[in-house]
Amino acid sequence: MLPEDEHIDVEGLFLKMRNKGYTISRATIYNTLDLLVESGLAVKHQFKDKVALYEQALTYKHHDHHVCNQCQKIREFSDPKINEIKESISKDFRSKITSHSLVLYGDCLIENCENLTSSQSF
Repeated sequence: MLPEDEHIDVEGLFLKMRNKGYTISRATIYNTLDLLVESGLAVKHQFKDKVALYEQALTYKHHDHHVCNQCQKIREFSDPKINEIKESISKDFRSKITSHSLVLYGDCLIENCENLTSSQSF
């Protein structure tokens, strides 16, 4: 199982499984992830034009994302003001909002950011 805040792509999952001695094809991973998303056990994200990333949904609490343009670090956050905006829009449009997706992209201002030197990619 992935840590709660980890996002992984198919290639990363394939390599983790291979390193643990499993013999599995990428096609099997794609098909299995599709089934996990369909059944609500995983969540699929598409950040900008990058490959799809997945996160586990067993303990999933809705959250939004911040993605650094330089180091590609993905941070999760929740802000009650976003729910207030959803409620306001729901009233304005006379619509029951059932889901939303918010991704903020920013430029890293952290001096000597440890993520800029890591091999993390997506």
